[in-house]
Amino acid sequence: MTAEAVVIDERETRNTPALLETIRAAGAGDSAAFEEIMILTERRVAQIAWRILGDTEEVKDAMQETFLRLFRHLGRFDERKDFVAWLARITVNVCIDLRRRRRPSVPLPDMPLEAISIEDDLIQRGNRALLGRAIDTLAPRERAAILLRDVEGLPTHEVAAALGNSVATVRVQLSRARAKLRRIIEGMKR
Repeated sequence: MTAEAVVIDERETRNTPALLETIRAAGAGDSAAFEEIMILTERRVAQIAWRILGDTEEVKDAMQETFLRLFRHLGRFDERKDFVAWLARITVNVCIDLRRRRRPSVPLPDMPLEAISIEDDLIQRGNRALLGRAIDTLAPRERAAILLRDVEGLPTHEVAAALGNSVATVRVQLSRARAKLRRIIEGMKR
């Protein structure tokens, strides 16, 4: 199996036959197949970890732990489910665990404010540092939902799969998080 044989489209929601074959081989102990999965997904894992953690060293730790958990639990993967969403869920859980252990304030990663679709007036009136501090105060699941949906641009159903929630739960988390962000930012501006 070569890297050219398996392509993971970051917005793809279906497992390709080539990807499933690689996953099966990795699950059966083929280290080259597992390495191929790591190479194909490392960018996605790093992006999610960066959005949640915002620290290079913590992202490295999160990537290492994510791939360790993937290795341990690859046999549990249900081929009827989206592999990329399943891996995103593992990544989010690892990042939440790391944040709980190391609770310092982390600024929002450098990104254009337009990338965040929270509310136009909130973004136009706020600034990146203020928004970063506000997002950092959210509960881990709310922060993950906001970052995956509004920063990463994942569809709500993929955020739900990544967080292990229903679509309705994610919509509630997003709504509450956005309302909290508005209140927090207004309070910080005073």
